[in-house]
Amino acid sequence: MTCTVTHMNKPTVLRLETEVSDACKSGIQPDGPTEHETVGLRLRKVVLDPIKEVVVPAASAPSAAQTDIPSLWASRWRTLLAMVYLWACAPLLVFIAAVAWVRHHVCGPSFSRGEPNKRLRVLVTGGKMSKASAVARAVGRDGHKVFTAEILPYRFCHTRFCSYVSKHYVLPRPTVQPKEWEAAIQAIVLEQNIDLVIPCTAPVESSAYAHLAKRLPPHVRVFAFDGDTSDELDNKFTFNQVLVKAGLPCPETINMECLGDAVEFFNQKESLPDDGKRYLVKPAVYDPKARTEILFLPIPDKERQLEYLRSRNASKEVPYVIQEVLQNPEFGSYALFNKGALTSFEFFESAGSCLVYRQNRGKDFDEVFELTRGLGKAMNLTGQLTLDLMYTATGNMVPIECNPRIHSAVCTLEGHRLLGAAFTDADHVPEGGDEVVTSHPDTFRFWIMDQLFLKAGFWKPKNCFKLSFGEMLKGTDAILCGDDPLPFLAMYLVQIPSLLMLEILPGTPWLKLDFCIGKVVKEGGD
Repeated sequence: MTCTVTHMNKPTVLRLETEVSDACKSGIQPDGPTEHETVGLRLRKVVLDPIKEVVVPAASAPSAAQTDIPSLWASRWRTLLAMVYLWACAPLLVFIAAVAWVRHHVCGPSFSRGEPNKRLRVLVTGGKMSKASAVARAVGRDGHKVFTAEILPYRFCHTRFCSYVSKHYVLPRPTVQPKEWEAAIQAIVLEQNIDLVIPCTAPVESSAYAHLAKRLPPHVRVFAFDGDTSDELDNKFTFNQVLVKAGLPCPETINMECLGDAVEFFNQKESLPDDGKRYLVKPAVYDPKARTEILFLPIPDKERQLEYLRSRNASKEVPYVIQEVLQNPEFGSYALFNKGALTSFEFFESAGSCLVYRQNRGKDFDEVFELTRGLGKAMNLTGQLTLDLMYTATGNMVPIECNPRIHSAVCTLEGHRLLGAAFTDADHVPEGGDEVVTSHPDTFRFWIMDQLFLKAGFWKPKNCFKLSFGEMLKGTDAILCGDDPLPFLAMYLVQIPSLLMLEILPGTPWLKLDFCIGKVVKEGGD
């Protein structure tokens, strides 16, 4: 996550540890001073420097309190300029799409089709995401009938232009109108006789889909972990305990449901010789609005440390974790499972804002592959899972958190003969390691307009991968496919411009355009 270092005022009176402990046991949160609210673009990780007491952020997005807020007209001008830049690139984008289309029809497809035993009617949700169009193509190429859906304001999302999509639907937000959203999904299932739902949604919506299956007809499958499993994996502490029970490597992680949990842990650490470990405190479950300033603990100033821990406001309803600080670089893995068997796998170097994907081969690939396979077997998983991984001080790679949902790295797996089956076939289990879907070692995917916007200076290249033109020539756009070029054009020339149009009148400041997930990124967004 992006971090903002703040200087906290020392409390005038420190509570006794016994008071803190009593408050914890009774479920009452000790009163603390008013929080100093900070805002910033939330990225998933920070650059960690365990030698220092305070986090050094990899890219600190200045908060409104720290910088001058752009004027209304300045924001409008930036929005208009971005739209003009996108449309000015239209000739280049059309040329690239045309070349891909001609190559597909002259040289043949760059993908292999599967041969399913049964043709299904599939609903792919999260239509604004690049991963949704990748999934729609993967199952559509196998002959399944595909429908897509997305919430407002993404009415003109690129997946509705996919040649494999029969019809697109607009949904209410499950986090705002849960009953209306559920009714809309049920209506689509009934109208189109849907057999399978594949969620490709934002993190804040994924939990709703995990709990959806029991509200649909018995014959309808939702390709996601069940609600209880999803909640267990999504919580950093309970996920850590899953790894411990399975005998898999993991970082030291402590549950924090009140101030007393943290005080007790750090008191125990101080009673032992210093082992050099430092810890950070973060929400146990993804929270885009969580406070973002972070300290490496413990620190010499105990008053500041106590005040910092108090300011987290941890509770049973909003738990935090105290987790061992790990070492860069950061990696990610994406996997699909069916009945406990690993069916697809990708391993890649990651970043807070990752829009460049290529397979990372070597010892770490093999170790994470086996770790992921062991996790799926231990929990008998069916669904999609993403791990964030970093190194311990001893050089071992361990998962720091789990996201029980799809990842954009699916774009590197697109084109594999068995990817469609991994999503749709309820009985699909690889007969050997060679049948586990992995990307070709030379696969290199990125979003071309992300790189062109970086080169034009619309935002600073922090917490991301900036490519040279030479590197770009070695890869391909993550959305571009010769058999289905319209979504590539629609993302850059329809979906993103349609969202920018909504920002002109309000003049809302925005941080960047994320062409991977297809949205305008703002302060405190999801």
